Amino acid sequence: MHSDIDTPTVDHAVPECVLLTDSRGDIAWASAPSDVLGRQPMDLTTVESLFGPTVPDPPPVGTVPVSQRLTTTTAEGEPRLLDVTAETVPGPDVTTYRCQRVDDEQLGLWTVLSRVTDAVVALTTDWRYSYANDAALALLDTPRAALLGEVIWEVFPALQGTQIQRTFERALATQEPETLEWYWEPADQQLEVRCFPSPTGLSVYFRDITDRLAQETDLRQERDLTEQLLRVSPIGIAVHAPDGRFVRLNERAEEILGVDREELVGEILDEPMWDAYGPDGEAFPDEAFPLNVVLRTGTATFGTEMSLRRADGTRLWLSVSAAPLLDTDGDIERVIVTFEEITERKRYERELTASEQRFRAVFEGTLDALVLTDDEGTYLDVNEAACDLYGLDETALVGRNVADFAPPGYDVAAAWERFIETGTLRGEFPLVRSDGERRVTDFVATSNIAPGLHLSALRDITERKADEERLAAQRDELGRLDEVNELIRRVHRAIVGATDRETIETAVCDVLVTAESYPVAMTTRLTAAEEHQVEYTAGVSKRLRDTLRRDGATCVESALRRTSETNALTVLADLQSDPTYPDPLRRLAADHDLRTIGAIPIEHDGAVYGVLTVGSTHEEAFGRRDGAVFAELGRLLGKAIDAIQTKRLLYANAFLELELSVSSRVEPLAALNDRVGGQWRLEGIVPVEAGRYLLYVDVDGTPVTDIERTVDAVPGIETLRPVEVDSDRLLELRVDHDTPISGLLDAGGWIHDGTIENGIAQFVVDVTLDTDVRTYLDRLEQRGIDAELHARREVERTTPAVWAADGTDLGLTDRQRAVLEAAYLSGYFDWPRRRTTGEELADSLDIATSTLHQHLRVASAKVFAGYFDAGTTGPT
Repeated sequence: MHSDIDTPTVDHAVPECVLLTDSRGDIAWASAPSDVLGRQPMDLTTVESLFGPTVPDPPPVGTVPVSQRLTTTTAEGEPRLLDVTAETVPGPDVTTYRCQRVDDEQLGLWTVLSRVTDAVVALTTDWRYSYANDAALALLDTPRAALLGEVIWEVFPALQGTQIQRTFERALATQEPETLEWYWEPADQQLEVRCFPSPTGLSVYFRDITDRLAQETDLRQERDLTEQLLRVSPIGIAVHAPDGRFVRLNERAEEILGVDREELVGEILDEPMWDAYGPDGEAFPDEAFPLNVVLRTGTATFGTEMSLRRADGTRLWLSVSAAPLLDTDGDIERVIVTFEEITERKRYERELTASEQRFRAVFEGTLDALVLTDDEGTYLDVNEAACDLYGLDETALVGRNVADFAPPGYDVAAAWERFIETGTLRGEFPLVRSDGERRVTDFVATSNIAPGLHLSALRDITERKADEERLAAQRDELGRLDEVNELIRRVHRAIVGATDRETIETAVCDVLVTAESYPVAMTTRLTAAEEHQVEYTAGVSKRLRDTLRRDGATCVESALRRTSETNALTVLADLQSDPTYPDPLRRLAADHDLRTIGAIPIEHDGAVYGVLTVGSTHEEAFGRRDGAVFAELGRLLGKAIDAIQTKRLLYANAFLELELSVSSRVEPLAALNDRVGGQWRLEGIVPVEAGRYLLYVDVDGTPVTDIERTVDAVPGIETLRPVEVDSDRLLELRVDHDTPISGLLDAGGWIHDGTIENGIAQFVVDVTLDTDVRTYLDRLEQRGIDAELHARREVERTTPAVWAADGTDLGLTDRQRAVLEAAYLSGYFDWPRRRTTGEELADSLDIATSTLHQHLRVASAKVFAGYFDAGTTGPT
């Protein structure tokens, strides 16, 4: 292939115009200018005005002429292409320019070359520039005059030995076109160089491909990026042709659809094979597929959800989007379809929906109050239980704030800030309803169950708190009961063996104040002047006690008197808060942190021996249970004092003897005698248990059968049994605690003789010398016994006391003594024939026969030991 550009040469067959110029370039002579130049001689002035600034300079004399193809215009303005050869002749400084006209075809070609953007040069076979268009001059940054006729390797020596030189030489040698890319450093351009050889030289075209290469690089990088995006994209991507056929799919699309992508490329989307249905569970229509929507409307569609069936039968959920790619005419060239598997998301949404439904069901159906609040604590949603708790309907409650239901002084802001910071909060909240009612709630609050949404669950525990307080009070009460019981056990141990009342009262007060709950204790007794005399105090100074008695007498004395009169516990409560109490009493309460004072009767079988006054630090110290225990303590003390008085009476060398009579109206023996007649004598009395006694009565000649027929009509007599079978003179009667005989004994006396005749019972009662007879009679009156005092005298004992040897206690228990005395009086020890059997005696005493025999053996041993150890003849 040869270039269309030929190197300029002189052809003598073509008309030639010779121009002679002087050293200034002025044309001095011209031959045939009209034929070649299209101008008249007179129109020619200088070669520069004729050919322009690109006219070659005259070469030195003797050098090779310079040839160049130039353009000029005729007088009519038509362009002509000329081959111009400049030569300097010897002699005068004259330059000849031989001009030959190039044909029109060559002229058109050169005109085109001068206008193209590619740089074009022509080289002769000896590597001289014979042509360079304007683009080449700009690329090489060299004027045309400096190039034409010059050797390329001399103008640009840096090109020697390079690939461009080897390429040029190879093209000229082989007469085959060559192409290479070359970086032209002076212009910082990447060039595409194409060489077209001919026998006369080499035509070279230079094209700036810097931008093209950059675009190709960008395109390649973009293509690589696209490939990487397709490869690593987490969503499936499919490219479709306008007819719907698959053009391309990425790997993720293959994984999601479960189909080899090579099998899909070139295929049309076949909807039935996917068995698609939408979120509503209905079959997905063909026209609704995103691809079809885009092909039909030409607009993009996004986020279409559908369920598809894979080839392996499994189902999945997809979110599908599609968008068109348009060509320059605005027609769809491709459709890009993207799809993301949302199977897990749909499952989560279903679970979330189910969870929300469960939450709503729980929210609405739970018995606990549930409220949803915003960040400011304003109620946004409430359930029915919350409305019940707050006492408001939903419309009235929603929009209210937590602080609206807090009691005065409750720092809602601090609690709310702590809740938001920690995320959870639980505890008790004292809710104040709009109607003023207070409810105690147990709450659990969780913040941000959704952003800015906080859930609180409240449970009304008002009743539970009340129950807990009651249980706590019961626990406190049980604790106090344990404490009191322990104190009673300690009191019991302390008074065992006590021989006088003072020891008992001192012991009980000292033991009580050892407990923190009972820092104050005092005992009093009623004098003959019906005043309460303080016997012993613990925990109270004498000065404060005297002040209390003097200045606080009204309430204290009245409490003591009420206790003595009613034989019941009296309580002074609210000692520190009730302003009606006198100052000394309130000062005592403040000093000892007393809350209550209890006045407990010291009594035995209805006989009140005094009052035990105890101060406690507990409000409920003398409640129902505590009071019952303290009452038992009072009875324990009364029994101990009664036992001491009885013992003192038995062992005393002197005593008071009272003669009393009781009518049949209240005395059962007198009532029985009044019905059957006779003169009876009381032979002995044996205590069976508290308030119940066995009476042994000699009825003389009164028929026992008459007595037996009548006894059931007389109240107070429980049983009757003849003891002397033959004579039937001795009867054993058991009377209850309501009889006068029980009252006489329980009041502190001992009956040592009695006669019953004509419906009147007369008794001789022994009491201790210090007994206040008036008080004794008052006690009988309190028991309902109308006793008349006939005589009172002080008696010296002339015989040893019963059951004593040299005044020494035999150590018999009350039960042992009762059994032994009953056996003696009932004839159990008679010989050769007993008047009473062991079974009969055990039945009378309400004990088992084996127990009776055990008591008799032990009691007999103690009596014998006392008798023989004393070395005397024994009691008489």
